[in-house]
Amino acid sequence: MRLKRRRRLSKTMSWASSLMGIGRVLLLVLLSGCAANMTVTPTIEAPIDSTYTIKGKVIYEGKREYLPRIIVEVSEPDSGMTFQYSAQEIQKRDDGLEVLALFNPLTLVGFPTGGISSAIIGKLDVLQGNGVIKSYSSRCDLKVTRTIFTDGESFSELRRKGLIAVRDNIETQMYQDREFLVKASRGEAK
Repeated sequence: MRLKRRRRLSKTMSWASSLMGIGRVLLLVLLSGCAANMTVTPTIEAPIDSTYTIKGKVIYEGKREYLPRIIVEVSEPDSGMTFQYSAQEIQKRDDGLEVLALFNPLTLVGFPTGGISSAIIGKLDVLQGNGVIKSYSSRCDLKVTRTIFTDGESFSELRRKGLIAVRDNIETQMYQDREFLVKASRGEAK
């Protein structure tokens, strides 16, 4: 009798631990759908001295807040340096899972029903005279998963986050090349 009771208790405990494991997985799925996943390339980490700036003419048709903050815009630079900045966005919507979500009981506990992704590609060319003396580029990939409880972030919010991440990455690259840029602004580097 005791042996049967122990076996039954053992089976009950293993069943309960299995449910706890499933609960943890579902919790992870729910939490993963709440925030955007962001990847920025190239991967660079370096402290930036906020007092370092470089002056030049700027060619950019977007909002100035997305330009690297190292650049100080002047109409007629002494150094003849020009910064040509461009940003491009690629958007993708993944709605293929929405039809399946109607028949999937896991949808009720937050299983993903679709998502959106956005890629921001930024490029900065440093020009002196008629030629490019240095180019910087960066890419930010963002992805958001939707559930029936939340749509996540919109394309506009992803775009803004991506443009700021690309700006910061190019800014860091420029800071790492500050000696070259200072020499170029004096006309000493080619």
